[in-house]
Amino acid sequence: MLSALAGCVGGQSDQGSAENAKPDGVVTMTESGIEKQELASIEDMVAGPPLTAKYDNIVIGSFTSSKQIHTDYPEAASDCEMYMVKQLKSKNSYKNVTDEDGKTFPGKTAVVTLKIIDMRITSGAARMWGGVFAGSSSMEVLLQIRDAGSDIVLHEKILATSNSSWAASYSGGSSDQSLPADFGVLIGEYLSKVIPAR
Repeated sequence: MLSALAGCVGGQSDQGSAENAKPDGVVTMTESGIEKQELASIEDMVAGPPLTAKYDNIVIGSFTSSKQIHTDYPEAASDCEMYMVKQLKSKNSYKNVTDEDGKTFPGKTAVVTLKIIDMRITSGAARMWGGVFAGSSSMEVLLQIRDAGSDIVLHEKILATSNSSWAASYSGGSSDQSLPADFGVLIGEYLSKVIPAR
């Protein structure tokens, strides 16, 4: 019975927690008029049309959250940002990728700003006692891309991810805790598809 359940849950992706809780690439419109897209795996990612210009460099301008989210999840933004930069660097497509806000480089630079607008990480205790009934962990980030030195937003989207509560229960909650890092990998991959490299 347990092996049958494990088979239904399925193996984890490279990211670990982005476990196809919702179909990848699904785009909806929010009340504010900003498109929202679900990201679940690198393999099945659909990012939409890239920017028209090509870029030498990517600078992560800021990665913020509300005071409440920062209080509840103090490491979420930094973990997500670190893995996002790591994923972008692994592509070896850009001359420079950095999270040092304000850093300048020769060539054309895309500046990315992000803000965590919603987040829920199921606690270890809740997962241990509630299992699948404790629900999924999830995260939503507002992403904006500009040219360096410009205030004009070239690309804006809310990116979202969630894990599978079944898989999280089976893994003892590890995919709950790794969600920010896993999401960072997905966002990095998304950016590599949306920002063409020279």
